[in-house]
Amino acid sequence: MYRVAASSEATLRRFYTTTPLTRQRVLSIASPLTANRTIQRIAPATTRTTAAILARSIRTAPVFTAATRTPLTAQVVRVQPSDFVKTKKVPSGFFRRKFTTETEAAAAAEEELPLKYGLLYFDNAYPLRIAWWDIRYSLLRPGWKSLERKAKNELVPPENGMPFHFKIGGIEPRLKDGGMFVHFSYVHPSSYSTKEALKEIESRCEQHLISHGHYMWFNFQKVRAFLVKGQPFLEDMASRYPNKKVRIEYSGDLGVEGLYTLFRKYGKIVDIFQVPPVKDMPKQAIVQYSFMRAATSAKNCLHGAEVNGIQISVTYERTLKGNVIWTWLSNHPRLSVPLGGFAVAGVSFIVFDPIRIFSMHAKITKLFNVNEYPILKWLRKETVGRLTRTPIDSLQATGWREREQDEEKLRTWLRNPPETFAIVQGPRGAGKTDMVEYATKDKTHRIVIRCDELANARSEGEVLSNLAKQVGYIPLFQFMSTLNNMMDMAITATTGQKAGLSATFEGQLKKILDTLTIAIQQTSPTRSMSNVTPEAIMKKIEMTIEEKARKAELSSSGGSVASAAVQSLSSKKALSKEEKAKKAKEESKWCDPDDIPVVIIDGYMSREKGPHAKEFWTFLADWAAVLVENHVAHVIFISNNVTASKPLSKALPNMTFETIVLMDATLESSMEFVYKHLDNAEYGNLTQCVKTIGGRLTDLELFVQKVKSGMGPEDAVNDILGRSVIEVRKNAFDFDSNEKKTLGWTPIQFWAVMKQLAANDVASFDELKIHPLFKNDETPFNAMEQAELISINHRNGRPYSIRPGKPIYRAAFQEILSDEGFRAVMDLESTTYLDKDEMAKVVKWEGELRELSTLLHQDGSWLFGGGRVPKEVDTRVKWLMKKLAESHGKIEKYEQDMIQAKKEVAFLSVNNINNKNNSNNSNSSSNHASK
Repeated sequence: MYRVAASSEATLRRFYTTTPLTRQRVLSIASPLTANRTIQRIAPATTRTTAAILARSIRTAPVFTAATRTPLTAQVVRVQPSDFVKTKKVPSGFFRRKFTTETEAAAAAEEELPLKYGLLYFDNAYPLRIAWWDIRYSLLRPGWKSLERKAKNELVPPENGMPFHFKIGGIEPRLKDGGMFVHFSYVHPSSYSTKEALKEIESRCEQHLISHGHYMWFNFQKVRAFLVKGQPFLEDMASRYPNKKVRIEYSGDLGVEGLYTLFRKYGKIVDIFQVPPVKDMPKQAIVQYSFMRAATSAKNCLHGAEVNGIQISVTYERTLKGNVIWTWLSNHPRLSVPLGGFAVAGVSFIVFDPIRIFSMHAKITKLFNVNEYPILKWLRKETVGRLTRTPIDSLQATGWREREQDEEKLRTWLRNPPETFAIVQGPRGAGKTDMVEYATKDKTHRIVIRCDELANARSEGEVLSNLAKQVGYIPLFQFMSTLNNMMDMAITATTGQKAGLSATFEGQLKKILDTLTIAIQQTSPTRSMSNVTPEAIMKKIEMTIEEKARKAELSSSGGSVASAAVQSLSSKKALSKEEKAKKAKEESKWCDPDDIPVVIIDGYMSREKGPHAKEFWTFLADWAAVLVENHVAHVIFISNNVTASKPLSKALPNMTFETIVLMDATLESSMEFVYKHLDNAEYGNLTQCVKTIGGRLTDLELFVQKVKSGMGPEDAVNDILGRSVIEVRKNAFDFDSNEKKTLGWTPIQFWAVMKQLAANDVASFDELKIHPLFKNDETPFNAMEQAELISINHRNGRPYSIRPGKPIYRAAFQEILSDEGFRAVMDLESTTYLDKDEMAKVVKWEGELRELSTLLHQDGSWLFGGGRVPKEVDTRVKWLMKKLAESHGKIEKYEQDMIQAKKEVAFLSVNNINNKNNSNNSNSSSNHASK
């Protein structure tokens, strides 16, 4: 039924003896396969006497060592084994084994028994190699010699305890399969069949392993032994690895029951699947085991075996695990896509969020800013500071003494616990940023968000990149947002549903601000005081300030007082080590106001137009409100937009803000600033120049720069004034009809305001508001203020007066009014508009009178009887007649003004033509005279 593997016999027979053995010459070879035992192999004897003599000579045969083998006539044939199979060399030729006992020798005299060979497979000698990246084999594999020694001494029973003169021939490791073959030879007696003899040998090996309990140290599993019933396919292909499934090919009829009986001994079977037959192809079946080592044992023991005359072939079933996983993911996008998103978010939360928080914390505390290190500050002061002139502070350089109150007001607010916002407002170029930075320069933790860079960004990605750079949000991975958007679009196009991978601008902005909140909380001494009242925090701040003042006095007193203080501090330190809880309670009493973080949002609402401008300002306001409500940090808003308080009021309702409004400098402060940069003796009196320019810091700096570059003071003023005139014309008058709706005012409305401001420094807001061009509407004034053409001053919470947007704008307005042609055109447009407006009123009142006339008869009597017209109707008619008279008077005046304006325009046009002709004639005459 079973056939012993021919490869085993071929492997064992490697050398042979060519001369017959006689009584005087006995060939005894100590083969390496016998483990220091002596096996005598002889040519077949022809007589019984020779057999008897040979039996006696076996017991007294000498043992030859490797050194004494050379003189023998036996020729050793060495066959080089393959790279992946290691075997031992054994004698070749047709031999018969003689028994070594007298009983066996006597039996041998009657019968000579053949020598046969077989294979055993041990399934747990190596770690399994399941893929090319599996390095367990390289790290855990034992040596070949140690494996051979272990097989002879531990795995296989002793040879004297085995039947049929069992002898080990060698081993063949199976690296990928995690096992090894053991070659053996045995004597096949006539009383046993081949199957029974091999079954007995396998049973003895199994009982030996069970009784001794051999476990391998690398996986703590037992070693099992199986008899090889087929012809193993010894391959080392790199693309084939063990698998729980084996594929069986056979030509015949085995059935599921036959396959189960044949393969069950190697391990527990999960399922047997018979592949549908294909014409002219062998039948196939797939057997799936619970464990991979069962499949490796079945493959190595049954490949090439014959079962009831049917030869079977066993190979591993190749499965593409990657394709299976990808197929499942692609078939279940509703589950795989959210799970993938959660995995990415989890990795980002676990790995990258701590890095970003640390980066922001370092940005706030200036951890990596070497310029803030105390030792470097001291070195810079003692070296470079002594050799160079100390630069004038930006606020001190202005010489604006009137701002000392605003500065002290802001510092006092910063010494209080965070409770509300501080808003610093003023026109552009008034020095708001310099004042705030000067007031907060002593703060330990400060972070500045410059909204001008964010508002002027060209795209949402640039806004996020600039914000991340300002607050230290590293890494940003902006490209991942673009990639997620592309993937979301692709998935939506294929599946018809959004995958939710794309991140919105608001979501990314909120994530950056939330991370910044965590970093600010880590640096704030009030981070654990969110439930504490501001009054309690204020008490801690006052106690901290008093303690700092007391320590300053102790350090300045010196001598014994200082030493006593040091001793007291050391005693406190020693006490704190013993009572850590008491120290923590003591430290919770203090709150240094200089350690409370300060968030400066510069340029808030500097730009109201844009795709996400409104959402961006709202997010900033809401985020700042969270910091203030939890008493984490002070928040200062710097804005030149008068409506900046509206979104802040929505974010922090029922709270009054600390508002500081900065105005332009007075003439004395402006003169002091100019004379600090220019020599009075060289340039003389600059009062008129400075008076024309005004107290705007940016204009004064530009004036000083131009004078230093070589221009005269008057030329510098004229140059600045010319630029201001062009700026006013462009922003106030030069726009088309489409821009009128977006800007919020008309040219004739600004013309009326400009004439008032050119005549006086300040114009009444209420007077202009009731002007016929505005009709009691405040929208044009707010729009002009947004464009920085005018500045509205408030008193008692309401608009009170109007000033030019810049001090130099008053001179620019006067310069524009000096242009007679432009003035005549604008007056013509204004009177035309007013005339049309009055004409509309006249038409309206005439229509009402016409309707009232229908209530009277032709003789003037009342339509509803009574003869007399009711008093109410008569009063209404008189009022309408009065209004008609007033309107007619205004219309006549407007028409006279229009006629006068038209005459001026025509006169100026004729003069311009004559002047042009005169200039052409003078040029031609000069050319003729030259000729």
